[in-house]
Amino acid sequence: MRLRALSFALLAAFASPVLAADPPASQGWVAGAKAWVSGLWSKPAGSWLERIGPALREQNYQGTLVIVSGNRVETVAVFHAYQDGRERMRMLTLSGARREVVRDNRVVMVIGSQPQAVGYDSNTAGQWNPAEKFADAARLQSYQAKLGGTARVAGREAQVIELQAKDEWRYGFRLWLDKETALPLRIALLGEAGLPLEQIAFTELRLGTMPSDSDLRASSQRGLQRVQSLEAGKETDPRWRVQSPPPGFRLTAARHLGESVQLLYSDGLANVSVYIEPASPQQRGESTMRRGAVNAYSVSRGGRRVVAIGKVPAATVAQFARGVQAPAVRRGDG
Repeated sequence: MRLRALSFALLAAFASPVLAADPPASQGWVAGAKAWVSGLWSKPAGSWLERIGPALREQNYQGTLVIVSGNRVETVAVFHAYQDGRERMRMLTLSGARREVVRDNRVVMVIGSQPQAVGYDSNTAGQWNPAEKFADAARLQSYQAKLGGTARVAGREAQVIELQAKDEWRYGFRLWLDKETALPLRIALLGEAGLPLEQIAFTELRLGTMPSDSDLRASSQRGLQRVQSLEAGKETDPRWRVQSPPPGFRLTAARHLGESVQLLYSDGLANVSVYIEPASPQQRGESTMRRGAVNAYSVSRGGRRVVAIGKVPAATVAQFARGVQAPAVRRGDG
């Protein structure tokens, strides 16, 4: 899974003395002007973000994406078609292990990550296309959206949008949106120092070109199989919870995985998965792991092992892992 934490702290420290006393008329005017200018910037940024969803769903395009995370570089071919309300997409890795994702409206099939092709409803864990989550980002309390400059990506003019995190519990983002359609051409996940931890970008893009049926067709001839939904319903809810998760995060899904439990928390952009599984009573301790933008934190105690993982700062996954609370035994549970 910067400068934002430092900026936020400096802003808070600077604002406190001003709020403690009645500011001079000139300071009040300056504060009002700053608020007015801030409003001018935030509204256009939000308008750009709102266009992402329709651009991703309703545009025909095909091209090549490059994904850079830590020392890992991956190249992916993308084919997307929209016709008469039907959305189809196929993504195929061109480097490394062969993996393939095929979508036909709400049904998604993943090939290569398991011995068999697996299909599932795209709404079981939210919208399938990860870039669609940015459409409502301007409304999220944990982030601030601002217009940046302009640039060129894959030969197309792009508008830069800055999504700054308001605290140290999450990372920020930088988006390059196609000026004509608002299609995301490049996305960067920004670390504590404001430097990219992970980037995804088109290196070649044909926008407005309908892919052929053969390019959209899955390589597997097996039928799709529906797997367990990741939902927090009454029947599937394992009742495990994270006590006092970081601000802005809420439980969005929960399910049993055999004897283990998975909880999914989200702030609207960042996701943290928490896994609770049986462990030896003698197993105790805590450990950390980082790979690219992903941080993980493990806690073992009381016959349970808890692992929190996500593209968030290390302190965030530690807060999740340490805060897991077992469900209370209800009367009649035995």
